[in-house]
Amino acid sequence: MFQDWQTVVVWLIIVSSLAYVARRGWGRLRSFRAGGKGGEAACASGCGSCGGEQGTTLTSPQKVLVQITNAKRTSPKQ
Repeated sequence: MFQDWQTVVVWLIIVSSLAYVARRGWGRLRSFRAGGKGGEAACASGCGSCGGEQGTTLTSPQKVLVQITNAKRTSPKQ
């Protein structure tokens, strides 16, 4: 079977994208495990100290609401 270089490139792209999606999916499925084995961190930071074992708590960033309005227009001189 004869294949030109474009077909080979397309197959390489397809295989690499499937491998990427499978890797991301596997990592997502593994993140659902509680605790993990061997002291693995269950959160994305990977520091291994999730849950505030040392008395530290994680705080979420403050939400700042910004109101965007039109600038006040002055009435034209009459």
